[in-house]
Amino acid sequence: MTRRFLPLLLLMLVVASAAMAQTSTTGSVVGRVTDSTGAVPGVTVELKSAAQQGTKVAVTDANGEFRFSLLPPGTYNLSTSLEGYAPLNQNNINVGLNRTVTLELTLSQASVSDVITVTAEAPVVDVTSTTTGANVTSETIESLPLARDFYAVAQVAPGTSQDAAGTTVYGSTGAENQYIIDGLNTTGVELGTAAKTLNFDFIQEVQVITGGLPAEYGRVTGGVVNAITKSGGNEFKGDVFGYGAGGGLQSDNSTAAERPTTTTTVADVDSEMDYGANLGGYIVKDRLWFFGAYNRVNETDTYSIIRDLHGAPGTPLPGDVLDEDITRDLYAGKLTWQATAGQNLTLSVLGDPSTTEGAIGTFLAISGPPSTYQGTADTGGNDAILRYSGIFGTNWLVNATAGTHHEETYINGPGKSIPNYIDQTQATLPTSGGFGFHQDQEFDRDAIKLDVTRYLGRHELKVGADQEQLSAYNASWNGGAGQRIYIRRHASLVSPTNPNGLYYRHRYYIDDTAPGFVRSNPATWVINTPLESTPETKNTAAFIQDSWKITPYITLNAGFRWEKQELGDRFAATALTLDDNYSPRVGIIWDVLRNGRSKAFANYGRFFESIPMDINIRAFGGELQAFSYNFSPDAANFLPDPFFNSVANGGSPNAPVRHTINGGATPVDPDLKGQYVDELVLGYEYELANNLAVGVQGTHRTLGRVVEDFLDPVSGHYHIANPGQGTGVNMSFYDYEPAIAPDVERTFTGVQLHARKRFSNRAQLFASYLWSRLEGNYDGLFQASTGQLDPNINSAFDYADFMINSDGLLSNDRTHQFKLYGSYTFDQGITNGLTIGFSTYYASGFPLNAYGYSAGYQNYEYYLAPRGSVGRGPAEYEADLHFGYPVDLGPTRLNLILDIFNVLDRQAITRLDERYNLSTDGDPCAGIPDGLCGSGGGIQYAAVGEVPRPLGSIPNPRATATNPDYLQAGTVFTQPRSFRLGVRLSF
Repeated sequence: MTRRFLPLLLLMLVVASAAMAQTSTTGSVVGRVTDSTGAVPGVTVELKSAAQQGTKVAVTDANGEFRFSLLPPGTYNLSTSLEGYAPLNQNNINVGLNRTVTLELTLSQASVSDVITVTAEAPVVDVTSTTTGANVTSETIESLPLARDFYAVAQVAPGTSQDAAGTTVYGSTGAENQYIIDGLNTTGVELGTAAKTLNFDFIQEVQVITGGLPAEYGRVTGGVVNAITKSGGNEFKGDVFGYGAGGGLQSDNSTAAERPTTTTTVADVDSEMDYGANLGGYIVKDRLWFFGAYNRVNETDTYSIIRDLHGAPGTPLPGDVLDEDITRDLYAGKLTWQATAGQNLTLSVLGDPSTTEGAIGTFLAISGPPSTYQGTADTGGNDAILRYSGIFGTNWLVNATAGTHHEETYINGPGKSIPNYIDQTQATLPTSGGFGFHQDQEFDRDAIKLDVTRYLGRHELKVGADQEQLSAYNASWNGGAGQRIYIRRHASLVSPTNPNGLYYRHRYYIDDTAPGFVRSNPATWVINTPLESTPETKNTAAFIQDSWKITPYITLNAGFRWEKQELGDRFAATALTLDDNYSPRVGIIWDVLRNGRSKAFANYGRFFESIPMDINIRAFGGELQAFSYNFSPDAANFLPDPFFNSVANGGSPNAPVRHTINGGATPVDPDLKGQYVDELVLGYEYELANNLAVGVQGTHRTLGRVVEDFLDPVSGHYHIANPGQGTGVNMSFYDYEPAIAPDVERTFTGVQLHARKRFSNRAQLFASYLWSRLEGNYDGLFQASTGQLDPNINSAFDYADFMINSDGLLSNDRTHQFKLYGSYTFDQGITNGLTIGFSTYYASGFPLNAYGYSAGYQNYEYYLAPRGSVGRGPAEYEADLHFGYPVDLGPTRLNLILDIFNVLDRQAITRLDERYNLSTDGDPCAGIPDGLCGSGGGIQYAAVGEVPRPLGSIPNPRATATNPDYLQAGTVFTQPRSFRLGVRLSF
């Protein structure tokens, strides 16, 4: 914990001890007790569970109502007692993470010796909440074919899918979620993606929240994945486990022939050994519990060379295989202390340090000797969470959390000190020399949260606040030794002394703090090796919310949230402030059948993005980048050659320029507003049978304001603004012609059918079907169209040229999605205890495009036809199986496990090559009809000073594309079939 974090921790403990609902780490049971005449007050209600310390006791009020809050997820037994009434027992009450179980209990007047046991299961439907998604317990996780990390659980929930950045939720991208472990935000600090590796052996339960969030949740425009780790108990329990996968347990990758000619490698898992142990129990029964776990993973990935790389001596040849060895040391520990009957304190520690050695995957798009790709990457970090929860009297609850989250990445190897060469004269873009662009980084998030709940009659009023202090150390290497050198060819440079017309572009960071630096004078330039910065961000939030039972069967949830962000630059000055992120939330739930087993609900909410620290590093971290052109491949000759001035002015429109400098501190609109999503959810859920609920749901999400960077036509520099608002009203074409910025659009509309069966009678089920449409002109924080993950500074709005034809179906649009997860456990004969789990899915193909190459951005940025108009890619479907068979060994049990992933072994294309032309065509207008191509390679625009409009589009891209792989080769495939064998000894 840093020094700035300790005062926050002390403040939290003082406030908690002075003051003191359900929270992100617990659940609740509420109920009403009646007899034949109405409500029964004064009933003593007891709640017991192996998941909690001791017995909880409540007494019904004048309305016959009782409440148990701050319950650890688990299975509970309830009993009642009141003189003159028969005692009543209800067993097997399943309390889920962040869920409320509502019970309707009816007492009978009888002798004290009579005991009535309720056989009906507790309700599946939560009639107090509008949140949507899925709760998955550790028992469920162990019976399904899932990857061994808690992020895989998110795919069980309706409305989720995946892109290259992570889990997508109802039209959001994979960089828009929040990940919470034991109450601490563990979302990646730099990019907003998943950042903590947590084996599901450590997990008690995972809640995937896809919509309808109350005001206590914020900093998210996608979904929330909320996990709680195991806690121990009044019995000693543990596991020793081991799993094996890869190599002979996996089908050979047969996709090489279907990949583009520019793809040079195919990856496989050669071997994976995953083993460890966990133990939970007590130090003092009902007072102090512990849980500890360790998991070691040894994995070897291989990269098979499938193309002639035409590289320097030592370059791998087709058929060669490069190894990458990965070791992970995952651990978790937890202490749970019940100081008094209503006061609890938990301390959790989590770690995921990892080391990768050998052929570092980051650099395997290149060729050359081993120094090109061999190295070591150390990643991961350690987290600590301290949580307090307290009950004061019968009407006050307090929850307080303090935690620290740490991430780091360090890359080392011989390539770190050798310049990197990229040969752009060849189709495979072979490179040699040292490492390409890479970063050494450390990130920390120190967080403190406090919330207080007050029960006032039929109102549950909750107020809270939190603060996050984020810090970074970033060292950016613009290639090995700080330099990437591009080998290029241009016809205008052919001469007797340069018969091939070769020239070189040197790319590096300039140290603008060097003595005597003058931006316009190359003689003063010094390469920054590496570019270092240590920015900080401060996030603050407060909320108030009320859950009001208007009648016993109608609940109104209303809340309001305020968030503030202060983003710092490399000089510890504030570069960007957002202090008016106001989020209203309102939802209503109607218990239609008046029995706690059905609900009609509606919810509206506004959700603001929390800007990750990538923008601190790139926009405010001194990223001053030179593109310096000359005739020398020597890294020591990195300054521009004056000859390029005369070439550039000699009449050849495509000749290279002398030099350019990009970057520096990026200006910010002083009236910048936060990026947000508005969400409307309507739904109905009905308990069709005991433990089985079915439902229908409609979800509409609209992306409001966006925070992005783009070129200012007045200054000629990038600035950060809200496109279409403030200083973001105007933007520039690539040739600096002015344009009006279009309104940002991303609209998701979906209708969903779903069913879920809680584990009972040896079976469980999660099923969903979603019809949806996702359209607009902006993918989101992850720009799936270009593969860029630079939240809030992606290229989407950089130039007006990139907005031409950009309206249409977005990259993650899928019309139909079907999912089915479930398991069944046999209980007879030789199959007694055998569990068969399964998962299967079907999803429509993605929209297809014709992407044009931007030489300036060295990427495919242009829409040569209206977005998503070229058809649909192939549909995606597969199936997985799980088998678990227990063998009793006296006091222990041995479970034999087999998982089969991608049973059909289709290895089918899921994304096609959408590049219309190639960078090596030599002409950015290759394949584009005469008069239609702009100077940069995009479609010519119709007018200046207006919202960008295309002059036309390519009518049939399939017929005219110059890339032979266009819509033929695949860039993403279904994985090969693989088996995972496991054994688990439980005691």
